[in-house]
Amino acid sequence: MEDLVPGRECGSCNACCVVPVIDSPELTKLSGSLCCNSTAAGCAIYETRPRLCRRFFCGWRRLKLVPDDWRPDASGVFITLEEAPPGFGGQPALNLMLVDNPLKTVRQPWFVDFVAGAVARGVPLYLGLPGPKGMQAAMLPLNGAEMDAAARASRGAVKEILERTLKRLTAHRFVPYAMAHEGADVSS
Repeated sequence: MEDLVPGRECGSCNACCVVPVIDSPELTKLSGSLCCNSTAAGCAIYETRPRLCRRFFCGWRRLKLVPDDWRPDASGVFITLEEAPPGFGGQPALNLMLVDNPLKTVRQPWFVDFVAGAVARGVPLYLGLPGPKGMQAAMLPLNGAEMDAAARASRGAVKEILERTLKRLTAHRFVPYAMAHEGADVSS
């Protein structure tokens, strides 16, 4: 198992049981659909959960650079690792998937400061929206000359780019996700 950030536990957070699509031979679940095994007390089959679930941890659990108070259910940001755009030497990118009140989140100083700091350190970032139930998520890259300059200039400049990027994501025409596998469907 991969190293996890010490002291970070999922607790009552179940974002990974809702937000992502799961499309494997072992298990399928529509994006935005709560896994049927998820309960208020946690996973009903935790001790016998599928291997896929045992191996998945969001970016908050895996990455020290993500602040301690960014647990997805508290921050509204569900972080996944994605393939980076060209020019990052194979380094994985962070997809900052906004799962609760996206506009409010991109205007928060803690979010703007994180994005500015990560961009300044050369961390590849995407801003993402999960889309409606059963639809493909959408994401746009945040790195580039404009964001580099904004990160050096001011919090307001970074916030403006985040708001514009979110506006583009919100206008995205979400399309249904076509499952490639017919694993056990746990969508509720």
